[in-house]
Order: sequence, then C-alpha cells, then structure tokens
Amino acid sequence: MTELEIYRKLQQHLDTLPIGYPPTESGVEIRILKFLFTPEEAEIALNLRFIPEPAYKIHRRVKKNFDSFEDLKNKLNAMYQKGAINVKRIKTENSEDLWYHLAFLAVGMYEYQVKSITPEFYMDIETYFDEAYVDEFTSTKINQLRTIPIEKSVEPHHQIATYDDFKTLIGKAENVAVMDCICQKGKDLIGHSCKQTNFREHCFTFNSSAQHVVEIKNGRYISKEEAFKLINKAQEEGLIVQPGNAINPNFICCCCGDCCDLLTNLKKLTRPWELIYSNFFAEINEELCVGCQTCLDRCQMGAISINNNIANVTLNLCLGCGNCIVVCPEEAISLIKKENEVIPPEDTTQLYLKIMDERAKLRRIEKGNE
Repeated sequence: MTELEIYRKLQQHLDTLPIGYPPTESGVEIRILKFLFTPEEAEIALNLRFIPEPAYKIHRRVKKNFDSFEDLKNKLNAMYQKGAINVKRIKTENSEDLWYHLAFLAVGMYEYQVKSITPEFYMDIETYFDEAYVDEFTSTKINQLRTIPIEKSVEPHHQIATYDDFKTLIGKAENVAVMDCICQKGKDLIGHSCKQTNFREHCFTFNSSAQHVVEIKNGRYISKEEAFKLINKAQEEGLIVQPGNAINPNFICCCCGDCCDLLTNLKKLTRPWELIYSNFFAEINEELCVGCQTCLDRCQMGAISINNNIANVTLNLCLGCGNCIVVCPEEAISLIKKENEVIPPEDTTQLYLKIMDERAKLRRIEKGNE
C-alpha cells in the first residue's frame, strides 16, 4: 500500500467506532492522522480494535511485519505515550498487563495532545470539526458530556442526584489528575486566547484515566481537596462544569462558550436542545428583574436576552449550569429542576454501547433509503 492508502484505510477503520471518523472533501482528516501516527504506526492501528486486546493477540495479526513481539509491544507503548491509542490495565495475581485499543478523535486523541499540540494541528482540528466531525458526534443525539449546576446556584429544597454533584463524583474517585484545557491551549496558539478567563488548569480525570494523563505527561495528580478548590475557581470564573455523560464518569471538563469545541459547535446547530443533557434550567422572576444585563455576559450559550428591560431565557439553549444565578444582584433568577429527569448510563462503557446501538440504527435507516 502507498502511504496515502494506509492513512485512508485507517480513516475508514476509525469510522467504524461508536464515534466515527468520516472523510472530507478537503482531506483534512488525513493530515490529522499524519500528525498522530507515522505510517508504520498507522499500519499497527489498522490491526487494533475498539475492544481492548493483549499485545500477543495483536502480534498474531501483524507478525509478518514484526518478527519480534517485544518490538511490537514497544511500538504500542510509544503510540500510547503520544496519545494515539488507549490502554486498559488488566490486573493478574502477580502483575498488571496492558491491553491496547483504538481511541476516538474526541473525546480521545485530540485531548491527549496537550503537550504536543501545534497551531497547524489545532487549525486542522477546527477545520475538521466544521467539515465533518460535528455532524458525526451529534448524529445520534447522545452527547458525550452533560452539564451539572454550579454549587452556589442549587437551593436547599432541590433534590440533587449524586451524578449531578461534582463533590460526590470526585469524592468517590480513587485518584484524581488535572490537566490544561486543550481547547484553550489551541486558541492561545493561534492568537485567539480565551476572553472568559486566564485560568487554564481545569480539566479533571479519575481513576485509570487519571493514571493515563499522568503517564503520558499531560497532567498531574492532585488531592481531592485541591480538585474542589480548582473547580470552585472555575465556577467563579464562569465556566460550565461538564462531566462525562455517565453516573460514574472518568472526567470532568470546565468549559466556556468562547473556546470549548463542544459548546461553540453546539451553538451553531439549528436544534441545539437535542444535544443538551441537563436536569435543570434557569427561570427569570420578571417582578424582580431590573434589566441590569449582568447575566448576559455570564451566560456561555447566549441563552439570555433583554426584552423591554427584562431578561428572558431561551430554554432551547439553556444548559441549566446556574452561572447566571450566582451573579444576579437582584436574585431574580432561579434554578428549576426539569420534570423528566434524565438518568445517564452507568459508566462510559455503557454510554458508548448506547451510542453504538443508535449509530447502527441510523446506518440501517440510511441503507433502507438508498
């Protein structure tokens, strides 16, 4: 195969994942793959699957190119270190074995490039999101992230589920790591630095994902007490707390509407509410509102407008984050719990199985319409 054929086959292979990797007319997806994989690594990745496997099984499929099992394992570990693939740790009685598997572009390979991102790579990512990837990750209407409310916006009478409480999510983690926001870092590199905050270290990972972040030198371990302080700072800066869309997520992002690739692209959609996973929304008390417009600058989604000197919330855009509530000087905004609470999947594995099932249904419908 030619080099281009190798990368095209890898693109097609990645496109079979629950979050696919579709082609574009511009070919920007190939440039991204060339940044992430050498041609040799791309050939190895062609033999990896979404389900983790031990190196010896992978070696069976590639041994014609790798006589040495140790050589292959070293290359797999190098690919993991550069953020091109994932690993799962399998504990045995006397040791721990690494099983290797493919990663999505996002959330995945893109976020793993915190230490290696370049302006060119970030521009390619932005181009790819515009051309194809937004349509891909929104196709099933199942978001990889969800929004939980800012702590100070929650009134005592609210019944907050444990999966909507960041302190509970962090409290039950075995370990926690923090890393810089990849989206803000990309914006910094192209001269469009975040207008919301100068704060950068506010993306959190838990358990095996925390170990991953530290091992590939993308972040550092922190205590739970420091994690609470950093998330409180993120909330004070007006960032939206977004864990993975699961009862037991493996990460929490703190995002702004200025830089976050998810939020900025969500605002471009004609039906953004289909991708909003939140159990709350903001409501204005018109009798108390004085039209001071403080909430306008605070809202990351542009969901608030002023009509006749009274604030109005566009529910189709409201994430229920509570940002507007904590800055309202008249206490005219309240957090309201939705009547139908959405309970997320148990864990990330269940989330992606759900996405995969929905994607399969959509493909069957597409084939039926051909």
